[in-house]
Amino acid sequence: MPRKQKSPLTVAQLAKQIGAVVVGDGGAEISSAQTLEAAGPGQISFLSNPKYEKLLKTSHAAAVIVGNSVRSNRVTLLRTADPYYAFMQAVVLLHGHRRHPHRGTHRDAHIDATAKIGKGTTIYPGVYVGPRARIGADCILYPNAVVYDDCVLHDRVILHAGAVIGQDGFGYATHGGVHHKIPQIGNVIVEDDVEVGANVAIQRATAWLHGDRTRD
Repeated sequence: MPRKQKSPLTVAQLAKQIGAVVVGDGGAEISSAQTLEAAGPGQISFLSNPKYEKLLKTSHAAAVIVGNSVRSNRVTLLRTADPYYAFMQAVVLLHGHRRHPHRGTHRDAHIDATAKIGKGTTIYPGVYVGPRARIGADCILYPNAVVYDDCVLHDRVILHAGAVIGQDGFGYATHGGVHHKIPQIGNVIVEDDVEVGANVAIQRATAWLHGDRTRD
């Protein structure tokens, strides 16, 4: 796991915080999360797909988060209605989310003077935000992400490294055997809670998109 580990929790403590019922040893300490096949002592795992239930017979995990109908005579279970969601909660409790090395906009990012950045947004080195772009609150722009002119990110948007928002689409008019570039005069609007993967490119619209919300 890439996150720094927090203080260990007992199986019973962890179960209480994720809303699960312990079947087995509630006193064992859990310090991290891992897959069923790789987990060992002190680690918790999960089972949400029934076709992998056979792995309970060989897993060395200290405990496994499972659905309410799962049974096992060899490993401690944490039963819950939604094991995948419960595992997510466990990972957050044990490892937490990534901690950013700085707050706000890094000095090595380039933010156009006409762009607007919302509160709580973190911008990494190498990021470019173009003219009149609008970035909402609590967004994260990782290294070398690019937001072209007039594009809009609403709240809690995450752009991973190298993502590009608003580059030109492939628009050409062919006349007399010559390709003539059509200006892409639109923009891109990314709504709340969208996460864009590394090196993903989202082309701007040919015409202007409306729907931007007023930001403080």
